[in-house]
Amino acid sequence: MTETKFAPTKANLMKAKNQLSLINEGYDILDKKRKALIGQYNAKINQRNELNKIVNSCIKDVKKNIKKAIVTTGEDRLKSIALSVPLDESITLKEKKFMQTKIFEIDFDSKKLDLSYSLNLTNSLFDEALLSLNDLKEKVYKLAELDTTIKNLDTEIKKTSKKVNSLEKVQIPNYEAIIKSISSQIEEREREEFSKTKMIKDKKINK
Repeated sequence: MTETKFAPTKANLMKAKNQLSLINEGYDILDKKRKALIGQYNAKINQRNELNKIVNSCIKDVKKNIKKAIVTTGEDRLKSIALSVPLDESITLKEKKFMQTKIFEIDFDSKKLDLSYSLNLTNSLFDEALLSLNDLKEKVYKLAELDTTIKNLDTEIKKTSKKVNSLEKVQIPNYEAIIKSISSQIEEREREEFSKTKMIKDKKINK
């Protein structure tokens, strides 16, 4: 650790104490921010893990329903019908901020499927497969939203932790050492001046 050099004066001692006070305030603010980010990060991780279980279960249901639809409808016809189902173009991103961290929310129209294909070409098993896919889609959107938020929070936590560690392990000890050094030198100088003054007084008295 390299100490910043200050002349051992009372003015510099006051300046160093003020600087240390500001650094401590900055440390408290950043430490609170880090703890808040970690709390939010852990909450999002828990949400993501729970939703991930649900999504994995939904994927199994979708696969099962699609297999049934293929058996009863035929793979070629199923592909042809699938192409007639319109793409979801309602997806938009909303940006929010938490502790100066960008958090994106995926916004979309959650609505029932419109029948864009002829009922004569399909059966109830195909409809069931399509409905399960639509249900999965909403959950996957939410999962993507959580994953993006977790990634952004993780990045901000690392940046904030780096700043906190710099203040805690470098800046604060540096200024504490400076204050101790200046105080020690001022006290030593005052003792010397006191001794000199006393010696001069004693000489005058003894004359």
